[in-house]
Amino acid sequence: WDLGQAPAVNATGHLVFATANNLLQHWENTRYRIGHTIVPATIPVGTLLYHGSITGPHLPTALDWVSVDPDLSMIFCNGSIETGCWHLTLTVTRPMKVLYFDGSSAVRIPEGTMDTQDLVAWSEMKPEWMRNEERRITDLCKWGQKYGLNGFVRFVRFGDVEIMICNFTSHMEVVSFLNLESTRFERSTPTDLPEDPTTVYQVFELAHSASLREIYPGETRIMLDFSGLVSFYDTTLVPSLVPHRAGLERWDHRIRGISSEDIECVQERLDQALIRPPVTTSGIDWKTVLRVVVDRYANRLEMMQYLLNMT
Repeated sequence: WDLGQAPAVNATGHLVFATANNLLQHWENTRYRIGHTIVPATIPVGTLLYHGSITGPHLPTALDWVSVDPDLSMIFCNGSIETGCWHLTLTVTRPMKVLYFDGSSAVRIPEGTMDTQDLVAWSEMKPEWMRNEERRITDLCKWGQKYGLNGFVRFVRFGDVEIMICNFTSHMEVVSFLNLESTRFERSTPTDLPEDPTTVYQVFELAHSASLREIYPGETRIMLDFSGLVSFYDTTLVPSLVPHRAGLERWDHRIRGISSEDIECVQERLDQALIRPPVTTSGIDWKTVLRVVVDRYANRLEMMQYLLNMT
């Protein structure tokens, strides 16, 4: 290193490191909500998943969503006052192959939180379909069939993790189907506390459960395959985005502006990562390796920055 020479203006190594180190952690993926990383992952056998249903005690017949915590699925358990709702608990019976999109990837806003999903599902950004979640899950699951993908993992705005499930009859079995009192949670006004004491309690529990994965170690029930990580900060893979980031703060970085050639390169890299059998991975625990670097050097670097800028 030449300490007298500043890093290259368009260097992104630190951004690749930071995003990899903060995968499946809510706070960093909320602050930098425009995702730039796609990672293959596995949900282990024995993991419990939850689904809130309006209708009777039967598995969803269409593509649908589950959560890794009951506190999130409970807010979707909102049938009539008379009949209540049905809350489904599932257990994973075989390792589930999924794909994780980082950032606030379940938050439907026009600033680009859906960009990486658009490229996977449709090979282009479709902002006009931002709120068309049914089309999104249908086309993502159709795309993922050839790779044996069972679902797609995203962070919701509440700080919890949801999984888009492609087939409820595969890799899972029912643990329980409970008839519960319906919630009265107004998702359109998240800052207003509901008047119903039961719903107030459920809102508190949702915030509490989400807080458990604010920072490291984040969500630990989803096992990421770092060897298959695809980053849009990789300048050799996606050089067309370099000029679009020039002069921008990190939270303003977008995937918008990527060239058609780079889209093809990303799709080829994803294809390689998803068709590779798990036994070909290195076995290195990259999550721990990255964290050891942070634990050892973060405070030292902060102190050095302070000392060098005292005058």
